[in-house]
Amino acid sequence: MIKIKTVVLAIFSLAMIGLISCEKETTLRSPTLQLVFDTKTSSTSLKNTLANNIEFTDGRIILENISFEAESDTDSIQLEFEINAFITIDFATGEITPDVSAIEILPGYYTEIELEFELWDQTEQPSIYLEGTYTDTNGTPHPVRLIMPVGQTFSLEIEGQFNIQEHTSMIALITIDPGAWFIGKAGELLSSATTNSEGVIVISPDHNYAIYDLVKDAIDDMSEIEIEIYEHQKSQ
Repeated sequence: MIKIKTVVLAIFSLAMIGLISCEKETTLRSPTLQLVFDTKTSSTSLKNTLANNIEFTDGRIILENISFEAESDTDSIQLEFEINAFITIDFATGEITPDVSAIEILPGYYTEIELEFELWDQTEQPSIYLEGTYTDTNGTPHPVRLIMPVGQTFSLEIEGQFNIQEHTSMIALITIDPGAWFIGKAGELLSSATTNSEGVIVISPDHNYAIYDLVKDAIDDMSEIEIEIYEHQKSQ
């Protein structure tokens, strides 16, 4: 097994961790790109205590565009596809609708790979709508609703040597951890956040704007990601 580990910069505010892997399969078929969204529903500690944490367990994220590009070192092979559609990620399960999780690609040697995602901002529906729970330092839980009507493009570029064969698959694992957006000042302000008539802490452009603005900045600032590249072959 060959393992290459590198750190790159990308404009990916969903805290994207890309895992690219190739595994030989027993049935010969065209290679595929598989998109897997790993949505973190576990709690995130906001201080050095079990209390005062936040977790999101339900909701959705809407994308309007997914694109993939790959090039060989001699430019003899260029691969490009783009999906323009109303694509919904179920945050509770990580499932994508419509299913674009496996896309056939051309075999060959590639040196550059680029993935790009764009949040949906063409309707009144917010691109990020999540529900969860904030637990204060006294251990008291408070329901939280995060509404982020933001339209943004996130891109990830990877350079290396990629031998994409007919019997292999490439997996891009995108981890979305909204709890990380609240570490720092945004998490501190939750203790003084206002609630609506139902007792829910709503974080949106119209409610608790100071927290909303900090979360938006945190999403924008999450640009350093870690890529692990595996090339693995199994004996048949």
